Amino acid sequence: MRKRITNLTILVLLLTGFSALSHGGEMLRDPTRPYVPYALGTADAPRFAVNAIIVSSARRVAIVNGRRVSVGGSVDGATVITIEKDHLILEKDGERITAGLNERPSRR
Repeated sequence: MRKRITNLTILVLLLTGFSALSHGGEMLRDPTRPYVPYALGTADAPRFAVNAIIVSSARRVAIVNGRRVSVGGSVDGATVITIEKDHLILEKDGERITAGLNERPSRR
């Protein structure tokens, strides 16, 4: 009986170890945490993350870095120049930055 319990314990430990290895050691995302489209603090993280864009005949509004902005508004030191249906153009320190929905910005 004792040998059977020992074998069962070893089996459980092995299965637990293989389960952890099959996930590559990565943690599962907590669904209650806010969406962050990039890892904070990384060197190549975009300065402007566009989460949503609303374009209608009456208004043009975007959610950038979690804040609502419209044409002429500013976010993190940049001024919003235009808002289109799939991207927006910002200007910061004389530099124009095109940022699309959930993608990295490109500079012109």
